[in-house]
Parts: sequence; structure tokens; C-alpha cells
Amino acid sequence: MKKKRTNLSGWKGGNFGPAGFTLIEILVYLVLFAILMSGAVAAAYTLFEATDRNQTKVMVQEEGDFFLAKINWALTGTQGINAPLIGASGSILSVNKWDPAVGAIAINLDGTNLEISRNGLLAIALNSPYIQVKDLVFTHNFGGGVNPESVQASFKIDALTPNGMTITQQFSTTKFLRK
Repeated sequence: MKKKRTNLSGWKGGNFGPAGFTLIEILVYLVLFAILMSGAVAAAYTLFEATDRNQTKVMVQEEGDFFLAKINWALTGTQGINAPLIGASGSILSVNKWDPAVGAIAINLDGTNLEISRNGLLAIALNSPYIQVKDLVFTHNFGGGVNPESVQASFKIDALTPNGMTITQQFSTTKFLRK
């Protein structure tokens, strides 16, 4: 007696048709593949967007740290502060340095560019064209009693990510002056 063959589903029958997928199975697999691919594309887009945003944040932080270092340098070894006056605030810092080779230093905001000039010569923009400096304020504090004379500087930096999102960060520093 001849045994009937069993296919993979356990059905016993004598007829075996051509092996393959049905149209419904192919459509189900295509839909699942499309869902997986759209999820992968969305994840890649989110990753690229986050990378651009983080690069812009790093650029803003580096520019802000550079400006703070320049302001600190301008206030180190000063003979006197011309602007702002003691007890006043302003958008221009003007100092005379002890070193005659350096002379007078001025830091100010021209539009959205932070500029520095020496001895009244042509001002040079300190920031890159990718950022905007705003709300620059220097405050010259009187040094009386236990507190020494100081200058406080604060400003805000704005930058756009490649997709148009604005990154803003506030910076400030206080430099105590020694005479």
C-alpha cells in the first residue's frame, strides 16, 4: 500500500501544486516592508535633524565662549575704563590698556556683529556670519567697601539650524578690576 505524502501544513493529499506565494501573501509582505522602510526613513530624518541642531548649539557655545574670552582680555591689564562710566550701563566698552603697544580697546555691537577696534582704527567683526549677537550690555560697577570695581557684560546669540530652527543662548560674565 502506498503512503500519501504530507505537506508542511499537515494536510494529506495526493496533489501538490507549484510551490510559491499567493497574491495576498505578497501584498501583506509589501505592506510590512513599506511600514518598516517609512519608519527607517523617519528615524534617519530625526537623526539628521538632531545632528544639525546639536552642531548649531555647539557653534553658538563656541562663539559665546570666544566673545567672553575677548571681553576678559580687553578688561585684563586696564589702565582705565572710558565707557561705560561708573554706575552706568551701555552697549560700548572702551578701555585704555597699560601696554602702549595695545593702547585703547573698544568693543561694541554694530547691527548683529560684535566688533573690536584698537586705537580707534577700523573695527573688526568678531563673529561668524552664521550667528547674530543681540542685547549687548556692559555695566560698570563701583568698587566700594569689600567689593572691587567690576564690569559686567551680557549678550545673547541667535543662530539658525539648516532647517530654519532658531537656537538662542544668553551669555554673561563679570570681571573684577585690579588697580
